[in-house]
Amino acid sequence: MANTDVQVTVIGGGAVGRATAWQLAKEGIKVRVVDSGEPRFGTSMANAGWVAPSHIIPFAAPGMVSMGVKELVKRSGAFGVSPAAGPSLASWTLKFMRACTMEHVDRNAPALNELLQRSMGLFDDLIVNHGLRRTEKALYYIFSSDRAEELAHEEHDLFTDHGVATKLVDVESARSDLPILKDSVKAVLELTTDYGIDPRRFVNLLGELNTGSGVEYRTGETVKNVVHRADLVHVTTDKDSWTSDYVVLAAGTWSGEIAKMVGSSLSIIAAKGHSVTLPNMTNMPDRPMMLAEQRLATNPEANGYRMSTGFALTSNNDRSINHKAIDKLYATASQVLHLPERAANIEPWTGLRPASPDGLPYIGPLANAPRVITATGHGMIGNMLALGTGAVVADMVQERPISGEMLKFSPSRPSA
Repeated sequence: MANTDVQVTVIGGGAVGRATAWQLAKEGIKVRVVDSGEPRFGTSMANAGWVAPSHIIPFAAPGMVSMGVKELVKRSGAFGVSPAAGPSLASWTLKFMRACTMEHVDRNAPALNELLQRSMGLFDDLIVNHGLRRTEKALYYIFSSDRAEELAHEEHDLFTDHGVATKLVDVESARSDLPILKDSVKAVLELTTDYGIDPRRFVNLLGELNTGSGVEYRTGETVKNVVHRADLVHVTTDKDSWTSDYVVLAAGTWSGEIAKMVGSSLSIIAAKGHSVTLPNMTNMPDRPMMLAEQRLATNPEANGYRMSTGFALTSNNDRSINHKAIDKLYATASQVLHLPERAANIEPWTGLRPASPDGLPYIGPLANAPRVITATGHGMIGNMLALGTGAVVADMVQERPISGEMLKFSPSRPSA
């Protein structure tokens, strides 16, 4: 590496940025993390908290376009478009529609699987050696429509075809195990390798590990400019400037704006989600669940029972909590779950996911600025891919061989 002020600058202090810093620092690399320190409207801290190796199907998949249209028509809150989405919406949507093919799924599911498996090994390390807690029981998919049994078998067959371990669960046994389930539940599918964690504890633990590994944090600084040169990258914030051998772009929905500083384009749009956390639940289940027809994720966490939903395309500055969406979330979950009367002390939250149009993250160097390595665009699976992403970035910085599957995440790929 060159004679620079710091070897690697990581822009972004969420799960992906912290995981990347940790993987680099473990190898003795001097890392500086820059984070604005503003109220966090990414999704690292308050998502559903799933660790789900079953999620090998890209978000851009057959049926997603028609499903999105149906959700918009019935205004369920699961999908939506905000007027704030801006001029990039049309281009992003066209790319998304083109990517929703089985060819896209078959080509890229192996890549997501490899990245997820790499993350899983690192999660095991955090659980065994660093005290990260997980749910002992696996994730349930809950089906409640008139086609529940048919849909459960279809999902079972799809997962099985892609090598994901699942099993159909007797409904009465599931209700006995989980009193929170209503009689409206008609089919249950267990994803036997998936479990839940507390996302806040996960992100905080990465911060603790980074501090112990000598990672420097510049919290409260905003990146103003990035200049790429042949042998280094010059970073300027509102408070300081320095040189690095590499910059890792892990700034979530803002990654596209920073890429523009070096003359690159990343197709990323903010996808807004909402969640509520119910404290002191007497019948809180001990496993994560997906309410399939309601498009709603749940997980027992340290602060209470987390319920999350929504994928509304919007702008980076859309930070308002939509209380109608919160009401809809609660009412939708109540179709399937025995929930307490809507309490005043529930914790509503909203966050912005960095969504790529083909449903794959961007991991790799920018074509015209190879010392700027992207680690963004993870959509709804950022936490579960964070550790694997950090490991792949560390391979790139250390110039180790990169597998063909990981090269599919290049920001220069045709579908992006």
